[in-house]
Amino acid sequence: MAQFDSKSQEGLQDIFNTMSENGRLSGPNLLAAIRANGPALTNAEIEKAVSKEGQAQGVDYAGFVQIMGLLQSNNKNDKASVDEAFKVFDKDDDGFIQGSELRHILTSLGEKLQQEEVDEMFREAGITNNDMMDYKKFTDMLFSQQ
Repeated sequence: MAQFDSKSQEGLQDIFNTMSENGRLSGPNLLAAIRANGPALTNAEIEKAVSKEGQAQGVDYAGFVQIMGLLQSNNKNDKASVDEAFKVFDKDDDGFIQGSELRHILTSLGEKLQQEEVDEMFREAGITNNDMMDYKKFTDMLFSQQ
């Protein structure tokens, strides 16, 4: 647990306490708890961190923290990749893309997000479809949730 500061540990404990049943997180509750605490993770990233056995039998708090630590360390390395991917859509090479274009990217390419998920991200980041968005600040916001 040394990799999490006290505020992050409190957040993990709150999520665990809210979503666990009989002191364990399993199945959909485990996946929901991971998504509630982390940045936008693909199903493949989550499945890689959580064994099928862990999903079926559940994990205790220590196991949950271990999984979140693994996901955190894996995703820190991916921030540069996300920035680089956004740069492809930066037509003017000025660090900005149109909000509507970002919405299209997130709902149409790769592991597609639902409109509601994009709406929530935009609300948290203060973005509208008409805004020009600083994508580096956007990825900073996504990855700061780790």
